[in-house]
Amino acid sequence: MPSLSLFLVGAPRAGKTAVFDALTNTPQGPHCAAKGAHRLGTVKVPDARLEALRDLHQPKKFTPAEVTFVDVALPPPAAGQGNSFSQLQAFLADADAFAAVVQAFGEMDYAGQPPEPARQLESLLLELAVADLEKVEKRIAKIDQDAQRGLKGNELERAVLDRCRQQLEAGQALRDLGFTAEEEKRISSFRFLSQKRVLVVANVAEQHLDGAGLDPLRAAAGAHHLEVLTFCAPLEAEIATLDAAAQAEFLRDYGITEPARTRLIRGAYHLLDLVSFFTVGPDEVRAWTIRRGTFAPQAAGKVHTDMERGFIRAEVVPCADLLQLKTHAACREQHKLRLEGKTYVVQDGDVIDFRFSA
Repeated sequence: MPSLSLFLVGAPRAGKTAVFDALTNTPQGPHCAAKGAHRLGTVKVPDARLEALRDLHQPKKFTPAEVTFVDVALPPPAAGQGNSFSQLQAFLADADAFAAVVQAFGEMDYAGQPPEPARQLESLLLELAVADLEKVEKRIAKIDQDAQRGLKGNELERAVLDRCRQQLEAGQALRDLGFTAEEEKRISSFRFLSQKRVLVVANVAEQHLDGAGLDPLRAAAGAHHLEVLTFCAPLEAEIATLDAAAQAEFLRDYGITEPARTRLIRGAYHLLDLVSFFTVGPDEVRAWTIRRGTFAPQAAGKVHTDMERGFIRAEVVPCADLLQLKTHAACREQHKLRLEGKTYVVQDGDVIDFRFSA
């Protein structure tokens, strides 16, 4: 896949922009650009395995995987235009997943009330469901109008959308509603927002880095089968601007094991069930991101479509073995290098050389 896209959404004053800064700041300055009112920042995925492969091969080019974070500027609800998510549905549909930022710091939220992270999360999830419900109801009305005019052929779509409507009217996400392959095909073009995976980001005060007091939020997230990641965005944004040595010392002083960016990227990979494989050589050492369970020909297609069409076999060696034995020849001698065919499921950390016919 190209750069993984993680869209940050949240209520006003939840600290969404500070979270974005923590994820995209670097010692050289922020890595961000504007797309209308939204901010985009593309960062490299940290991977010690890939860096070790680079040091081993000394390639001309080094290409880590990438993640694009999007600081979504939600407009206020407009009369007759649905909620904020409805107004941006086409834009938000490009997200691979959402990071729902909730305020867990300070004495007041944007409405002048004590911040309640669990309530903020429930409100965000409900708005996503409502945006989808508006789209479902419009499509059902159109199908029914066509049926009244004698146009047939949309009965299955109508039945699937009716299931979706019931789920959404109950305030539940479509990602929790099981679909058959045929049903998925029928609704894929709608790109429903509540079908997307969600990672909850609790933006806490500096004195609450341990996540104390977040039990209600964890309970609310757990009820929706969501994971919670906790960090202090302003602190992390400051840490991200430091050089490696100063950053490590700063993290150690605060008892933080890894920067927010690393933790959030790992959380997103876990959420979306993604893994990485590597291609190596004197010209380039590169990471490729795929869904867990991807077969070798489809993984080859990520490198080049010709490789998938003409796939013959994959020469595979686990990254750890290659780093230990140093060369493919040594891996072959030690029987660590394998020849795999079309039914091979690529594993996280595989180093692969694809053989194909042009």
